Amino acid sequence: MATPPAQPMETSAAVTTTVDSLKDDNIEEILLRLQSAASLARAALSSSRWRRVASSPDFLRRFRERHTSPPLLGLFVSQADLGQLPVFHPSASVRSDRDLAAAARGGDFLLTRLGHDPAWRLRDCRNGLLLLCTGDSLSVYDPVSRRQVAVRRPPNDLCPAGAVSGTEYLADCLLGGHGEPIRVVSVQRDGPRLRAMECRSGTDWRCHPWVDGIDVATLRTPAMPASAAGLIFWRRDQSSSLLLDTSTMTFSTVPLPAPLVVISKNPLRPRPVYTIGDTEAGVCCLVAIVGRATLQVWLLKKNHTGSGSAWELEKQAQKGQLISLYRTFRSMSMVSAGLALIYSKGTKYSHFLIDLNNLSIKDKFLCHRSMAYPFQMTWPPAGFLPTSMPQTSACRDAEKQQEQEAPSSSRKRKSKDATSSGKETMGPSISIASLENEPSEKKLSYEIGPTS
Repeated sequence: MATPPAQPMETSAAVTTTVDSLKDDNIEEILLRLQSAASLARAALSSSRWRRVASSPDFLRRFRERHTSPPLLGLFVSQADLGQLPVFHPSASVRSDRDLAAAARGGDFLLTRLGHDPAWRLRDCRNGLLLLCTGDSLSVYDPVSRRQVAVRRPPNDLCPAGAVSGTEYLADCLLGGHGEPIRVVSVQRDGPRLRAMECRSGTDWRCHPWVDGIDVATLRTPAMPASAAGLIFWRRDQSSSLLLDTSTMTFSTVPLPAPLVVISKNPLRPRPVYTIGDTEAGVCCLVAIVGRATLQVWLLKKNHTGSGSAWELEKQAQKGQLISLYRTFRSMSMVSAGLALIYSKGTKYSHFLIDLNNLSIKDKFLCHRSMAYPFQMTWPPAGFLPTSMPQTSACRDAEKQQEQEAPSSSRKRKSKDATSSGKETMGPSISIASLENEPSEKKLSYEIGPTS
C-alpha cells in the first residue's frame, strides 16, 4: 500500500528587519553613538528621515552633551601682509578621520567663492564661520556648506554728525553661534572716541552712540573677541583690559588678575603672556603662560557684590611639553572654544594648539605666520535646522547670485519646493547654512568626497 505523500508544513513568513523599519528612537540611539559632528552630518545625509531625526532640538541637545568639543578641521592663516587670501592648513585628525576628511574634501577651503580678489582680509573665525572684509564690504562664509552672506557697512548717512574723515574700524567680530543667532559687531574709532555697531541676522546695522573718555592710544590691536560670552577685549596696559559688553554695548575697564599684575611689575621675572577668549562651554576665560611652563586658566565671573566682574583662577599646571617651547615662544594669539593657539619661532612647528580641558598640546602646525585662527565645524551642522529669518538686501543679493551659479535643475527644484510648501523661499542665513536647496552634486561631494 502506497504511503500518502507528506503534507508540507506551514511555515511563517520570515521577518526581515531593515533600516526603514527602525523607530525614530532607535535611529536617535544610533546617531548619538557617532564619534563627532562630522560623522553625524554625513550619516544624516543618508535619508530625509535620518536628517529629520537629527534636526530635532532635543536630539541636538543630547548629542551636544555627549560631544562637547566641535571637531577641529585645521587652521586658517592670514596672508594679508602678502596680499593673498587666507591659507588653510588641515589638522592631523583630517588625515586620519574619514568623516572629517569628507567634510574637508567637499568644502571650499581654498575660498574659491571669493574669486581671485586678494583684498579679502580675515577678521574673525568662530563656530565654523569666517568673517572677511574688503573695503566697505563684509562677508560671512561657511567653507563646509559653501554658503555666503554679504554684509555691507552702514552708509555714511547713518553716521552721527561730527564724524571725521579719520574714522577707522578697530575690530570686526562674529558673536553668537552654537544655535544662537550670529551677530556681526564692529567697533569704530573716530579720533579719541569709540562706538559699537551691530548687525544681526536679517536686520540692518544699528549704530550705538559714540563714547568719549577712553584713552584710545593705550589700546593694542587686534581685538580679542570672546564670542560665546558676547564680550570683546583689547589689551590696554600691564594691569587692565578694555571690555565691550555687547549685551549692553557699554565699555568698561577690567583689571587683570592680581598675580599677573605683580609679576608684570617685577623686572627680574619675564612678563606673563596672556590672551582672552572662551572655553568649550562658552565661558569667558583668560589663558596665561607664567614663568617657563606654567599654564593658567582664569574665568571671568561676577563679583559677590553683584557689581562688576573679576577673574578667578580655574586651573593651572606646569607642563613639560611647554618647557621646550619657552625659548622660542613668541605669542599666544587666540583662545577660541577651549583651544589656545601659541605661536613659536625657530622650531619644527610654528603653531601649537593647547586643549584647555587637560592643558595638553592637541595639534601642531607649520605655517610660519603669526596671525592664525583655529577652524572647527559649525554647530549645529550645516542644514540641520530651518531658518525663517527675514533677509537684508545683501542677503537677497547673495541668494540671487547663488541661484545664477547653481544648475538649472537645482533652481527648478527650489522653486517647486517653495510652491508646494506654500512658504516663501528662504535665503541664506548667517546662523544656519541649509543644504536643503543645494545641488545634488554638492550633497554627494560632502557625503563621499569629490565627484569624479
